[in-house]
Amino acid sequence: MNKYILDANVVFSALINGKQLFIELFEHNQFFAPDFIFVELDKYRKVLLKKSKLPAEELQPYIRKLFHQITVVPAFYIIDEHKIKAWNLCRDIDEKDTAYVALSIDMKYPLVTRDQKLFSGLKAKGFNHVVLLDEIIRNG
Repeated sequence: MNKYILDANVVFSALINGKQLFIELFEHNQFFAPDFIFVELDKYRKVLLKKSKLPAEELQPYIRKLFHQITVVPAFYIIDEHKIKAWNLCRDIDEKDTAYVALSIDMKYPLVTRDQKLFSGLKAKGFNHVVLLDEIIRNG
């Protein structure tokens, strides 16, 4: 079982698409996310619910299955040195991704994202603990 840090955009995709593929992906890998993920989910809640392809009666059980597979880590778990390093990596890419990168640095698990700009920006700065969701799906 592989372990990854989960970017919110992956959860957004899972919620919007409502595909069994995501349930299987989450069941066969271990995912961690910083508690900041709740801020982002709450901010886009109405949009996510509106865009979801799942019927209303299937959405709640689907959300429960997904979140049963995600370990949410509080911000104070991450040491300050890793938060600063992450901020320096993210500040000119997207500061909102700092929490995800910091958790990746702290736990030493790759960050999985759908954000091509983040992926390319981090790689350009020598941060190689980042992988695109499509790669994980391809490799099973």
